[in-house]
Amino acid sequence: MTRKPIQPRRSLFLALIAALFFSACRPVDTLDITPSPTPTPPPTATPSPTPPPADFVDPYEVNADIMGRLIALLPDPLPAVEEWKRVYDSGEAEARNIRGIRRPAIGRAIPYTTQQGSSMLLNFIIFPDEAAAAAEYERKHGLRSADVDLEEDDAFRSPNAFGSGLYGSFALFQIDNYFVEVYVEIFTTSVSPLTALATETLKFFERNRADFEAAAGEPAEDDG
Repeated sequence: MTRKPIQPRRSLFLALIAALFFSACRPVDTLDITPSPTPTPPPTATPSPTPPPADFVDPYEVNADIMGRLIALLPDPLPAVEEWKRVYDSGEAEARNIRGIRRPAIGRAIPYTTQQGSSMLLNFIIFPDEAAAAAEYERKHGLRSADVDLEEDDAFRSPNAFGSGLYGSFALFQIDNYFVEVYVEIFTTSVSPLTALATETLKFFERNRADFEAAAGEPAEDDG
């Protein structure tokens, strides 16, 4: 007996019935995917900073006071082979910050020029102690040695280093907790003024040190 083929419409109807049956038997999805809120931790109280004692003196302010007095006493003009004069900008004598110096140390570069076109910087750095100044001397000695040959001059207090080259002329000194550098950028005379400038700079330093260190860091007197 020959079986009749299932008609297309009947096949479609049976497929729909099967789909409905399996849909009805599928278990209900009860999974809740809504994330739970993250609890916010209670704020932590920030402890109040401990105030400094009433008699506290900031060492940076002490050094800044000394530096201000030192710069105010610098000679202008400074005679050394040529007549060196302070550089002024908008009526104020320049005193540039030396980069890389961290508190409580303080550093200033004071430019000088001559009428003939020479230029130099007197660099002063005040450190809180002698060890820090010695470390800066060694650091700067290493940097300058990359550009010029440095040698100690027995005519000056030790430690010192002198050198000249294409990048300028340098005289380095460590005096207790001070680092001092005479940096001649350009000179127009036939003879280098480095030795003369270093001599005058050290004379100034020793002659005026008591004055620019006097009463440094002491509180100002109350006029009232």
